[in-house]
Amino acid sequence: MILLAVISVVIATLSPFWGLIFIIAFSGKYQKNRNIFNYVFFGFVILLFLVKLVDIITFMNLFIGVGLTSVLFLWSLRRTLNFINAIISVFFLNIVYAVLRMIVFGKQYAELITEVIVTYKEFVTQSFQDNAEQLTLALDFTDTFQQLFTKYYVGIWVFTIAFAMYIGSIFLSKKGNLVWEHRKIQMPYYLIYILIASLAGFLLPNTRTSGINALIMIAPLFLIQGISIVDFYWGDFFRRSKILLFLLIVSMVFNYFILMLVALIGLIDIWFNFRKIDMEEIDESNLN
Repeated sequence: MILLAVISVVIATLSPFWGLIFIIAFSGKYQKNRNIFNYVFFGFVILLFLVKLVDIITFMNLFIGVGLTSVLFLWSLRRTLNFINAIISVFFLNIVYAVLRMIVFGKQYAELITEVIVTYKEFVTQSFQDNAEQLTLALDFTDTFQQLFTKYYVGIWVFTIAFAMYIGSIFLSKKGNLVWEHRKIQMPYYLIYILIASLAGFLLPNTRTSGINALIMIAPLFLIQGISIVDFYWGDFFRRSKILLFLLIVSMVFNYFILMLVALIGLIDIWFNFRKIDMEEIDESNLN
């Protein structure tokens, strides 16, 4: 139990994304002793900060972005027995956290990104010093990455956390007592209103950055809905062939067009609920 909590902190320090997946996926192993796990986790995080092994931003990411997020998720899951409700609850928690972090630590975060980029540029320069063309492309890509990450790190953070909770939930469902009917996922309809507000912010010049951040935030929820639709209609087909399933996952990871298409399918399904229409047609056919 103690070892599991310590390992969780180490993984979360390296990557909050993988740390959350690890904590949620293995949460079934410490549910009976979850208080011990939480005490060790938060205590170890505080210790790392006190001995100055992590800075204030990393400490807040571990304490709130990983620790409180996982606690709220598991509490909501026990209370509602609904994975989507639990994911939505931590989704809003991390919106508040990411915005407050930007307000309080925005300057420090930008400086941290700059330091990382400078170090990376030195590495790139040494690696491509004999190839001027590749060096120029690599440096241009690095500058673009810095600009995007600095402007949209609020949205990127929420996207990362929401999708980590989704992946962790899949593992937990397969190993735990609570079975998640993945192909029947239905996101709340009010996400459409959030999308409309985000698009309005994107269209207005003064709030364009905020609008894009909001669109990035809600994108994983539409993506989860889209994946559920794919599972509902074609899941059995892909399960019969592990190779096709693997190729589908790889294509979604590395092909942003497919990823956006699946998210668009999820958005449209929230609006029209294809599966409900499909089941009503089947019931009507059976009655006839």
